[in-house]
Amino acid sequence: MNKLTLRAYSVHIYTTIGIVCGFFALTAIYEENLKDAFFYLGLSLFIDGTDGFLARRFEVSKYAPRIDGVILDAIVDYFNYVILPVIIIIKFQFLPSALSYPICILILAASCYTFANVKQKTKDNYFNGFPALWNLLILYFYILQTAQIINLFVVIVSLISTFLPIKYVHPLRVNNYRLLAVLLFFVWGITSVILIYMNSRELGYYSVFWIWVISNCLIFLVSLKRTFKF
Repeated sequence: MNKLTLRAYSVHIYTTIGIVCGFFALTAIYEENLKDAFFYLGLSLFIDGTDGFLARRFEVSKYAPRIDGVILDAIVDYFNYVILPVIIIIKFQFLPSALSYPICILILAASCYTFANVKQKTKDNYFNGFPALWNLLILYFYILQTAQIINLFVVIVSLISTFLPIKYVHPLRVNNYRLLAVLLFFVWGITSVILIYMNSRELGYYSVFWIWVISNCLIFLVSLKRTFKF
């Protein structure tokens, strides 16, 4: 095995580490340690955000063609972005108990179509429809401590928007505003980790919180601008 082939297969191994992160997140969930679960899901999110760049950089499809990186990535992402969030929703009661199982079934089903959608990304690399980022949605529920009924409303809107031509900015690959997107997601990621582990009574919490809010609003505005092309 030459150097180029070894390097290409190393990218596949890097992608697979995401499922290991998912396993540790699952362990944390059953230990009722939601903070650590979010931490491991965050690591998997970082891997998912960077493995595509590495795959293109090291020409994985050319030098490691026996493994389909797209399928491998989809397997890892479905587990981390869909299955684990559904388990968290049930275990930590983020939705009204009478509706949690039916809604979670809808999440699982709708996300299948998301991952099978061959036009999930636009030509300029925006997500086309809600990209099944349920791990991020429950992170928002956790940080904002929103009521179950609000969570239910947001989940239903997200399910519907799965099938609507709403554009969502990709953190690394969008053609326009790429540098801004990278910067915003970097700030978002750092502040999210701090808010997960920081108590709201601690000094500086609300400064970090409002930086997090502003980064979210700017990410939303970039997505909104691309959706309506204004």
